[in-house]
Amino acid sequence: MAAVSGSRTAVIAEDDPDVRDLIQVVLSQSGFFVVLADDGPSAIEAVRRHDPMLTTLDVNMPGMDGFAVAKELREFSHTYLIFITSLAEEVDIIRGFEAGADDYLVKPFRPRELRARADSMLRRASYAQAAAAEAEPEPEPESWAAKAAREFREQMGGGLEPIAPPEPGSPVASPSQPYVGKRARRADPAPAPQQAQPVPPPQPAQPTYQPEPAPQPAYEQQPYQQPVPQQPAYEPAYQQPVQQPVPPQPAQPVYQQPVQQPGYQQPLAPQPVAPAAQPVAHHDVLAPGGGDGVVEQGGQLYFNGLSVDVGSGIATLGGRRLDLSRPESDLLVSLLRTGRRVRSKADLVLAMRGHEYVTSHFVNEADKRQVEHHIGTLRRKLGDDGATPTFIETVKGVGFRLATAV
Repeated sequence: MAAVSGSRTAVIAEDDPDVRDLIQVVLSQSGFFVVLADDGPSAIEAVRRHDPMLTTLDVNMPGMDGFAVAKELREFSHTYLIFITSLAEEVDIIRGFEAGADDYLVKPFRPRELRARADSMLRRASYAQAAAAEAEPEPEPESWAAKAAREFREQMGGGLEPIAPPEPGSPVASPSQPYVGKRARRADPAPAPQQAQPVPPPQPAQPTYQPEPAPQPAYEQQPYQQPVPQQPAYEPAYQQPVQQPVPPQPAQPVYQQPVQQPGYQQPLAPQPVAPAAQPVAHHDVLAPGGGDGVVEQGGQLYFNGLSVDVGSGIATLGGRRLDLSRPESDLLVSLLRTGRRVRSKADLVLAMRGHEYVTSHFVNEADKRQVEHHIGTLRRKLGDDGATPTFIETVKGVGFRLATAV
């Protein structure tokens, strides 16, 4: 296990205030100093500034999703990372661990379980620190030379006395007379000194004959002369070529387009006259979807027995009020206004955020799955059948659109 960063500090990255307060209470009881963040960029800044021991992340956060935040945190921090999210699919859990998570909890979670996981992380960190403190460096192995010297000293019965060099005037050992130690020379009587032999006088050196070098011919350097280019003996004068006259060409006949004679023309059949357009009554104004059966009157949208108030989002079906959440009512109004035009999941995500006409905002896969969840809940509340829908129709691989008017 890698060393856990920082002191007992925890960073909570959660955009839901109720869930954020619950996690703060649990971790505070475990002895953590808690730092709060409500989006992805602020979570990265908090981890970089406080270097926490524990960090909790939600996946669906504004600005940057939890998977991208985890990957960026792993570039500079060893904090213990726990995902706390409502995404319970296997592919989401695998993506969380691949992004760098150490643990994964699915909402709604049990507070006692979260505290037990935090305490387990603290125990593992304590064990790792204790093991590192008790570990001692192993002694270096004895080299072969040191081992051989030690064994040799033990076999010789102690340290060896080094041999002293020969004193001045003492005979030096030669190949014919082996060298004897200092103690042996002291025991033997000193030999008689030998008489010096006369040295013959030096002979004068004989001169060495060296032949004289042959004389070399002197080289006379001639001055360099620039070669003179030879001119041709005769150069004929240039003559302008004489232009030959062009023989006249016979005139070509001019082609004339034949004049087409008027022939018999079939008389045109009488065309029916379209009736004049009838004015639309004030109480039957079509919605911007236009021509799809959606009628807008006084801030109300009507379609197949369904009535939706655009301002408040209140929807009634057959005189019965529907219990719709704000994201569901926003999606329903957006689909009614666009009629039969196909809306992609990314468009509906922006419509749910209130950025319907802005295309530069980031939309991830988690946001698209959230739109699918809201559309499924909306269909169930409308009593819509998937085979023959009355209100919302699925376009496979693209998105959703309004069903055909009845």
